[in-house]
Amino acid sequence: MADIITGMIKRYAADDRFTPEPDPSGRSIRLVMNDVCWFEFVKNEAEGKIRISFATRDRYMNEDIELAILDSKDPIDDFVYDGMEEAGEEEEHKVEHYHDGVFRYAIDLPLDKPGVDEQAARVLDGLFYTFEEFAEGDD
Repeated sequence: MADIITGMIKRYAADDRFTPEPDPSGRSIRLVMNDVCWFEFVKNEAEGKIRISFATRDRYMNEDIELAILDSKDPIDDFVYDGMEEAGEEEEHKVEHYHDGVFRYAIDLPLDKPGVDEQAARVLDGLFYTFEEFAEGDD
């Protein structure tokens, strides 16, 4: 299998939703939406996984997302389900929400799974559909 990050760089190079910013190490790519939020693929070979995440440095945006999750009365995994379904991703995923200098909503997939590159792209699209309205704001 070709390197998954290289494949994602090629896949998203012409996607007008994002400005791709590949990491020189070849282990990640950031797909920037605006000054405060982006999506990311990070390959962790030591753990045998790829992490797909939505990230924002905007605390207020994160609080709006957290409030929407609470208002939905669903766990975070279910909150992203509609976005995943819209993206054609049928598998349910565990979503981790954490702060590592930015606020992240992340899903891990095993690197050795057949078709992981296509599934990772669907997961990214699912996260995009879930968080798009927050990232675009009201302006």
